[in-house]
Amino acid sequence: MSRPGAPRRLVAPAVAGGLVLTLGLVACSGGSKAPAPPSATSATTTATASPAPTTPGLVPLRGGPVLGVKIDNTPSSRPRIGLNSADVVYVEPVEGGLTRLLAVFSSHLPAEVGPVRSGRESDIVILENYGRVALAYSGSSAYTRRALAKGPQINLSFDDSPRGYHRDRSRPAPYNVIGNTRELLARAGGSATPKDPGFRFGPALAGGTAATYVDARWPAARMRLVWDAKRKQYLVTTDGRPDIDADGRQHGASTVVVQHVQSRLSANRDVNGVRTPLVTLVGSGKVTVLRDGKAWTGTWSRTSATAPTRFTAAGKTIAFAPGGPVWVLLIAPGATATLG
Repeated sequence: MSRPGAPRRLVAPAVAGGLVLTLGLVACSGGSKAPAPPSATSATTTATASPAPTTPGLVPLRGGPVLGVKIDNTPSSRPRIGLNSADVVYVEPVEGGLTRLLAVFSSHLPAEVGPVRSGRESDIVILENYGRVALAYSGSSAYTRRALAKGPQINLSFDDSPRGYHRDRSRPAPYNVIGNTRELLARAGGSATPKDPGFRFGPALAGGTAATYVDARWPAARMRLVWDAKRKQYLVTTDGRPDIDADGRQHGASTVVVQHVQSRLSANRDVNGVRTPLVTLVGSGKVTVLRDGKAWTGTWSRTSATAPTRFTAAGKTIAFAPGGPVWVLLIAPGATATLG
């Protein structure tokens, strides 16, 4: 056992099959028209799909139409716009040892989001258990465009049409493509309300160990999330700098999912000839979930691309903090995650 306060690498114990809690995400049926955005870029509005369920523990992902957005995660993209309104943020490994963000918006829609960057093959399987949902991205190789065209998501590419996008001339290209959420959802003809991606929200599972931070490192990127008891969130620092949204607020996560995954190299290559990693999100692996300043280590499992991802420890479902958002760190071989 590690001494108190000492950093430790994540090690998963063997666990039995998951026991589904009655507290959890229940998808609402029916679509909706996205609300008109407020005038301020950083303001948010509650999505007005079917009324939000009243069952406790169903926050975030409360049933509004889903908009997935690919957002850059390099210094040139900062400050990002609208990311604090996301229900879920996936930190996805890409070529060159870097990472990119896939932000999922449902409960709240910011007026604008960005900078919007190129899609990846992994986005298909990340979003597939949400249903037929809209995906906004800007730029992709011919190989990736063909792959994305075969996915079930509604592709909203800036390259196919500028509708729903504009360039912020105060930012350098290509880090200046900004999306208007209302216009993008209108362009998509609506989007599905979220199916069950497997998240369960409610009181914390018994046990757990103290965890005031997680330090994740990819070959060319670093992210550290540190528990802030006042905000009841893990605050995000990226590449050694506090990660501040355009609204001046540091990004934070009420729940952090450190999901260890396998990966393989795609046939896709970037402009430098570097092949893109493609993460494996169907199957099972080690997971550590952080909330409330504590951590639970166990197993994630997903039986198919359309099936929910289950998170269990010692045969019990690991419940996420109801406050949201959820940040999912995808840790593939070559990356590490340390708790302390």
